[in-house]
Amino acid sequence: MMSGYATIKDWGQYSKQLASVHSVYEQLRRHIETPRIVVDDPAGESGASLILYPIALYISILGKTSNYQKAFDVFHELDIDGPLAPHPKVYSSLLCVLADRVDSMDTHPTAIAQSVSDAKYVWRRHMRSVDKNPHHTIEPRSVDAMIKVLSRGEPTDHELMFDILHDICGLPRPHEDQASSPSPSPAPSPPKVALTTWILSEALDSCITAGHPDKAVHYAQSVMSSPELRPIICRWHLSKLLAAHLLLVNEGSNSPARAENAAEWVEWLAAQARDERAAPNEFSLALALELCYLCEDIHSALRIARAVLEGPLRGSMPVKAWAHLLRLAIVAPPEEKRQCLELLNTHSSVLDVWESSSAIEGSIPPKKSHVSLALSVVQLLRAVPPSPDHNSAERPDATDLGQQHKVWSDLRRRAESFLEKRK
Repeated sequence: MMSGYATIKDWGQYSKQLASVHSVYEQLRRHIETPRIVVDDPAGESGASLILYPIALYISILGKTSNYQKAFDVFHELDIDGPLAPHPKVYSSLLCVLADRVDSMDTHPTAIAQSVSDAKYVWRRHMRSVDKNPHHTIEPRSVDAMIKVLSRGEPTDHELMFDILHDICGLPRPHEDQASSPSPSPAPSPPKVALTTWILSEALDSCITAGHPDKAVHYAQSVMSSPELRPIICRWHLSKLLAAHLLLVNEGSNSPARAENAAEWVEWLAAQARDERAAPNEFSLALALELCYLCEDIHSALRIARAVLEGPLRGSMPVKAWAHLLRLAIVAPPEEKRQCLELLNTHSSVLDVWESSSAIEGSIPPKKSHVSLALSVVQLLRAVPPSPDHNSAERPDATDLGQQHKVWSDLRRRAESFLEKRK
């Protein structure tokens, strides 16, 4: 019954069912108070699990109905030790309740601070139970939730977050430099919780939320640098990594190494993807090319474009990504200018946005990215169209140059026509 009730996300229209949930729990609580013949069996905890699992579900339901105090009351009604002490699913349910609470947009800062304090108390209880009971484990959900809650706390809470990622998941601490150690470090012990796609995602989000985008970059790259962990990387991790890099650029740290890191990730994801659902999405590609533009790194930008456009999936780039690439090409050396224009000519279908019915009729204002793309094309082609260096061994003949001029002129006319119509 509790499993069925736990699938309800919005309890606003289910007041009668909620009363039934409370009634079921009260019956279960009265059952717990009877002699515990089954659950006291030290040979196993199957009987205890049959009781504790619905209690974990009940705590989850209480969180969805914002009955936070009641959720803690239920937790405290359990034994401190013995078969009916909280087990991992109870701890994970309560920590997830607190994580959902701090994640709400309308949660008051006082409530967030209280949730952080409550989560640390629950986590300490959980760690003591793990130390006392070898059969107790830590649910990955507990790590997800704890990281999220701590990210909303104070700097000391953030340090605890980094400790959990190190001590529980085995990730190196930020700025941990093994090479500078005077003596070789002992082999790391196996993590208590194997790092998952979801834990990594929450770690990156939480570092950014806590105001530590550099730590997000650190954890993302730690996983990318580990052949054993790399398979958990998904394309949504890329968008979080890029968001962290862009925050650091806005703080003044615009090293080309950031763009190079983005290119490395895009190339790897594009090579691994079996279909478009696993490949870098349009949002990530726009962020990646924006990062290259801000870092003034045309080489990394071209790496990203080629990985997507010429990679195994032969994908496409969004208009905003093209706009960043061409804005960067405007100030690039002649050879890179030519390469960008050749890519644009090969994949010129992106320019069809200029001839869409809404753009022609003026019924909908054109997107800023469409305008930016047109302005970049015009500015890039305002001078003499770029051609291979005169010292190149492969000098084009007059016919090739004439064809190239015609292609570039056509691109420029299309851009100018679009800009003229929007005046």
